[in-house]
Amino acid sequence: MTGKTRFLVLGGYLGAGKTTLAVNLAKTLRSSYDKSVSIITNDQGDVLVDTQFSKGSGFNVEEIVGGCFCTNFDEFVCSARTLVSTGKPDVIIAEPIGTSTNIMSSVVSPLRSLYPDEFSVSPFMVVVDCIRAMDILNENKQKTADTVDLIPAHQIKEAEVVILSKADAVSTETLDKIESALHAVVADAEIVRTSSTDLRNIDKIIDIILSNKVSTRVPMGENSKKFAFEKAKLGWYSGTFDVVPSEKLDMYSLAMDMMKGVAKEYVPSSIVHVKVMISSPEAAAKMSLVNESINVDGIHGSRYMSSPGRLVLNARVISPPKKLETVMRSLVDVIPEKYKAEVKMTNESCFSPKPESPTHFFFE
Repeated sequence: MTGKTRFLVLGGYLGAGKTTLAVNLAKTLRSSYDKSVSIITNDQGDVLVDTQFSKGSGFNVEEIVGGCFCTNFDEFVCSARTLVSTGKPDVIIAEPIGTSTNIMSSVVSPLRSLYPDEFSVSPFMVVVDCIRAMDILNENKQKTADTVDLIPAHQIKEAEVVILSKADAVSTETLDKIESALHAVVADAEIVRTSSTDLRNIDKIIDIILSNKVSTRVPMGENSKKFAFEKAKLGWYSGTFDVVPSEKLDMYSLAMDMMKGVAKEYVPSSIVHVKVMISSPEAAAKMSLVNESINVDGIHGSRYMSSPGRLVLNARVISPPKKLETVMRSLVDVIPEKYKAEVKMTNESCFSPKPESPTHFFFE
C-alpha cells in the first residue's frame, strides 16, 4: 500500500449484509492487522441504524443522507477528507444505499479519476446474499408486483469482486451453482465466500483491501430510468424514538417483537430489509429482517436496559409508504404498555426512494 488512504466502496442490495461485513472487516483490520478504519454510511432517510451500529462498534463514521453517494458526490468526498483529517485512517470503507445503481460510473470511477493523489481505490466489491443469489441471477424468473431483481442483478454486473455473504446458510453444492452462474455474468470478477457467523475467508477480502490492486473496470453507460419502477415499489421508513424504561427492559425481546410484527403484516417476498437498533449507555441490540429470515446482528453488553436510550427503525418494504408508516407506528405504540417504558418520537419519515441524478457520470 502507498501513503494514500485506501478506499473501499462496498456495494450490494438491501439486506445483503454490507454493514455487518463492513464492521467485521473494520474490527479484523484493527485487531489483527493494526490498521485504523473509518466508515461512510449512506441512505435516503434521515437517521440510519447502520451509522449507530458502526459508531457503537468504535469507529469514526460519516454519513450521507437524503440520497445516494452519486447524487451527493462532492459531500461524499468532503466526508472522506474529514475522516482523513480527523482520524487519519489507513482504510475508509464506504457503503452506498442498497438500491444504488451505476456505482462504478458515478462513484468509483470519479473517485479514482479525480482524486488519484489522495485515495487508492480498491477493486469495487459487491456483496451478494447467497440465499437470494439464484433468484437474482435467474433471467427467466417471472416478474411480479413483489419482484425487485433488476437492481441487484445490475449491481453484480458492475462488480470487480463479488462477496458471497451468508455462505453458511446454503450448501456447498448451492455455492458452486451460484459461482457458476456468476462467472457467466461477470467472468473476470474474483469471488469470495464469507459469513458473519464464522468469518470464513475474511482474510482473503482483507488481502485484497491491503494489496496494491486498484479498481480498473471501465464503466458502461446505463439508463437509470429502467430501475425507477422497481424503486417506486418500495416504501422507505425511518424513525427514531427516545425510550425511558420504568423497569428493566429486554431489548432482545423488543427487537424481536418488531421483526415479528412486520412479518405478520407483509408476505416474505415484500420484506426487502427491516432493521431495528435499541441502545442505552450500558447496552445495545441490533436485529434485521430480510424476507422471512430474522438475524441478530449484534448485542453489546447486557440484553437489558435500565437507563434512558434510543430506538432507531429503518424499513424497506414493497408497500405504499402510508401503509408502511402505519404498520411501523403501530409496533411502536404497543411498547409503553408491554415494556413499561415511555416512548417519544424524535424523527420520522416515510416515502418512496428518489430517482438518482449523478453529479458525475463516467462511462466508455
